[in-house]
Amino acid sequence: MGRRVVALWLKVDQRSGVPIYVQLVDGVRHALGVGTLRPGDRLPTVRGLAEELTVAPNTVVKAYNELQRAGLIESRPGVGTVVVADFGEAVREQQAEALYERLGVLVRDAVGLGITEDELWERFEREFEHVYRRAASGEKS
Repeated sequence: MGRRVVALWLKVDQRSGVPIYVQLVDGVRHALGVGTLRPGDRLPTVRGLAEELTVAPNTVVKAYNELQRAGLIESRPGVGTVVVADFGEAVREQQAEALYERLGVLVRDAVGLGITEDELWERFEREFEHVYRRAASGEKS
């Protein structure tokens, strides 16, 4: 548990019009979705994250409170704020959404490169079969 302190990968855009605490919540959810954050990982302290991002500590507290209510993180005395060990369906949905976002980017990139729909499907099917066979045989991809 608590394998590592998470690098400060959260970014905020003061001019985006999106409240900073919402950006922080979305950033943590995204990190959970793509696997940057995993169960047992420690989040930065409220003060440390506030200083790093030059935001008010209350903003970080508000974001952390929302993430706690969602069942994604918890505060542990003497340890700090950590990703919970079993965040279940909520994170699976986040991971799926992050995957779909990446898939959308890949498809847009393929279209931009002039790759045809048939070429893309052929490559996808080949990759899917390769990965599926490895998974079925117990190999790691």
